[in-house]
Amino acid sequence: MRDVFRGDALVKDDQDVTREDIESKNLVLWGDPSSNKLIANALGRLPLSWTSKKLTFAGQEYAPDHYAPILIFPNPVSPNRYLLVNSGIDFRTDAYGSNAKQTPKLPDYAIVDLDTPPGPRWPGKIVTAGFFDEHWAVPKKQ
Repeated sequence: MRDVFRGDALVKDDQDVTREDIESKNLVLWGDPSSNKLIANALGRLPLSWTSKKLTFAGQEYAPDHYAPILIFPNPVSPNRYLLVNSGIDFRTDAYGSNAKQTPKLPDYAIVDLDTPPGPRWPGKIVTAGFFDEHWAVPKKQ
């Protein structure tokens, strides 16, 4: 990160994140509900359900051992801050040659097929992606 953004991100294990961190910072959370207690605690207030047996997003079910969500959403505990789940900067190796390519590549949410290896542009096969509406809901299909 330092070579691209000229700074270092604060990194903490989930059990070391304080109430002050939650209230004053946007959080980038990695893992799943079994590996990250902050994801587990937020689940009932995020637009998905996620257990070891089933991942459900926008009415679609996915096998959680083969698919993962990527999303940004207002932090339910601190609504003036955001949670990023399994995401951060989302440009990949093809963007290191030019800062003109260092722009976001994914919208507000995506479901990634983990069986497809990551490539120079995508973290795997993107099976669905889109933007939340102005109420942070998945827009109804028309």
